[in-house]
Amino acid sequence: MPKNSLADKFDFTDEGVAVTGGASGIGQAVCETFAAMGANITIADVDIEGAEETADAIEDEYETRAIAIETDVSSYDDAVEMIDTTVDEFGSIDILVNNAGLSTRTSSFLESTPEDWERSVGVTYFGTMNCTHAALSHMIDQESGCIINYASDSYKGNDPSLAVYGGAKAGNVAFTMNVAKEVGEHGIRMNVVSPGTTETPATADWLDEYRDKVLESYALDRLGQPEDIANTVAFLASDAADWITAEVVSVNGGYIRG
Repeated sequence: MPKNSLADKFDFTDEGVAVTGGASGIGQAVCETFAAMGANITIADVDIEGAEETADAIEDEYETRAIAIETDVSSYDDAVEMIDTTVDEFGSIDILVNNAGLSTRTSSFLESTPEDWERSVGVTYFGTMNCTHAALSHMIDQESGCIINYASDSYKGNDPSLAVYGGAKAGNVAFTMNVAKEVGEHGIRMNVVSPGTTETPATADWLDEYRDKVLESYALDRLGQPEDIANTVAFLASDAADWITAEVVSVNGGYIRG
């Protein structure tokens, strides 16, 4: 097989990958996807029991290592400890996936409270900044690295009941585009994945009530699955995407309602 074959570009053997919010849902699928391609995985989550279960399942299924670290990404100290532990355990932090996010859905912005804003923005936006800041010094030292951040269709103004969450996701987009321009000279790439409505434990109750209505908005006539998002994350982190940076990739089944 040629050295530069497409299959080789998706080989993450022995790379250190940290995924925030990796205990369940999209984050868990991301962890499993990278592990299947040889990466060592840090599962960072406030749900340490769930993170440990995911780590155990990965090590049972794949010939790779997985560790669970209790991490509140809204805490800069937690973010630094998580990244440093990844480097200590695996020798490098090659890929950071800032998957953790928190929405506080209310009927309108006026019905929300400053406490709601602090929780949502703290995890969704400051969490992205905290973990990115903690990882960049290591990536600059090794002259390589990839960071995947998350938006959401909410950042486009499609979900009035998610104004604060959507605003935080819009912040992630602007943050990523600007920092990507700062660190590109060090061989570091940064991109954004913007998922549409995806079936996860976090959306289960809401979809029980609104599934049929939500489906009307998707050209492909189905909702997203965690694997749909994980596959895009893996592509953007792979050598197949090594000339892609400062971009937003929507994974939304052809969202058709503005």
